[in-house]
Amino acid sequence: MRRLSLTGKLLLSFILLMIVGPFIPLGISSVAFRWGWPDLLPSIWWWEKRDQVYTPLAWDYILDPVSRIIPAMGNTLLIAGAVTLISLALAIPAARVLGRQAFKGKSVMELFFASPLIVPEIATGIGIYLIFTQTGLQGTLIAIILSHLVPVLPYLIRVLTGIYSEMDESLLDQATLLGAGPLQRFIHVEFPLILPGVMAAALFAILISTNIFLLTFYMGQGQVETLATILFSKLSGGGSLDPVSAGLTLIVALPGILFLMFTHRLIREEVFAGGTSRG
Repeated sequence: MRRLSLTGKLLLSFILLMIVGPFIPLGISSVAFRWGWPDLLPSIWWWEKRDQVYTPLAWDYILDPVSRIIPAMGNTLLIAGAVTLISLALAIPAARVLGRQAFKGKSVMELFFASPLIVPEIATGIGIYLIFTQTGLQGTLIAIILSHLVPVLPYLIRVLTGIYSEMDESLLDQATLLGAGPLQRFIHVEFPLILPGVMAAALFAILISTNIFLLTFYMGQGQVETLATILFSKLSGGGSLDPVSAGLTLIVALPGILFLMFTHRLIREEVFAGGTSRG
């Protein structure tokens, strides 16, 4: 910060405010007892009513079994974890080919992999739902996991393709000359080189999967609840943001934030810019 000019400091402060700003009213609302229009701050805070309520209303409800939020969080993390692992297993080989090989029809294949981002999600969801209805998978965790792969895979392939396209292949050649087989070369040389990209891709997968509502609603048929579906049901009635919805919104954002904090040392700016530098 000391090395930045005044303009740079103002710009950085503005960006930080845009990132953190939406969480400020959520945090305030989650510990408010009464906060209505047009008050800029709660007229009554939770700690002013501690003789009536021992904990903030939002968190008292969220932690209560009747809210079903704890099981929904478990479903959310289970789905996000499975989607991340499966999508990485599919995206790494695809990105390896797209990033390191030149072949006829490559641009068409790249467009095909990006097509889920172009087609409206509701159209994709209806098509997938019809397939799962015929196979009897609707209303199951498997259906939700498979449907989440559709919007997640394009992001992962994009990130990992950039990593592979910038990889220094001479390191792989040296490993081959030293007698390393394909599996050894991948485990000991290739995977450590792409690990920052894998972490970035996993972050994208978790963020996207934990926030998908439409596909989860279609495929779950109300039988599988996640944080996104519960949050939507709380907000669908309209009106002002109540403490429970504010607290639940903070919880929905928690998995991505925790994973980012866990992997921040492995994720570098060049990963999001398109790959790692050569040699």
